[in-house]
Amino acid sequence: MMLSDMLVKIKQAPHIDFGELFGRSIDLFQKVWLQGLLMQVLTIAVSWGVSMAVMLPMSLGGAFIEYGDVSYNDDEVGVIALILMMVMYLVILVVMSVVNFTLQAAFYRIIRMKDRNRSGDRGVGFGMFIKKKYLKKVLVLSMMQVGIAVLAALIFIIPLFYVLVPLQFAIVIFAFNPDWSVNDIYKAAFALGNRKWGITFGTCLVIGILAMIVGFIACFIGVYATISVVYLPVYLIYKEVVGFTEDDDMIAQIGV
Repeated sequence: MMLSDMLVKIKQAPHIDFGELFGRSIDLFQKVWLQGLLMQVLTIAVSWGVSMAVMLPMSLGGAFIEYGDVSYNDDEVGVIALILMMVMYLVILVVMSVVNFTLQAAFYRIIRMKDRNRSGDRGVGFGMFIKKKYLKKVLVLSMMQVGIAVLAALIFIIPLFYVLVPLQFAIVIFAFNPDWSVNDIYKAAFALGNRKWGITFGTCLVIGILAMIVGFIACFIGVYATISVVYLPVYLIYKEVVGFTEDDDMIAQIGV
């Protein structure tokens, strides 16, 4: 699908009923809750691993300075610690932004697979976008996500709530159009986000609150099993407005 085709579909987007969207999200969640839980577990595991990998050398360096033969005055130690901490946070931010983006994009592809009642599709998995051909684009996209969110938060908290919807659509659009340019992805994401901001934000907010309540009632850790439901309204809205052409594309490839 070309950007121009998607923009036309977005402009002609049909009305989406809140109750129907909510119900379809719950129905779809029953198919993908296990994959959603796995995504949360992978995110936590990678976060812990990256933090340990970055902080351990820093801790060893601090011990070397404190107990080693090298002598530094307090000012020098403070400057070194500050620089190391900034570098550490930057590394963690970049790595986790890329990991979160790729895992969520892959999750949307898995959602599509389950939505079609398919047990598995070739090449579809949580590691599908952690490849050389995608890494540069994913890095740019994820850094833009962070930059736009931070800029919106600095302006005022309300703009942050506004950009959250287009930023999530950017992940969905990349997931199903990974060959698009970064500019085209965000252009389509903000067009769709503007068009369906109210229904998207409202449904995700309500369903997210309910997911947290249910998770806390089950047990605190149960939130990790329920919270992935918040990603489903975005997928369903994309499906309703833009749609999918995988069957047509397959027919075109085999020449039928």
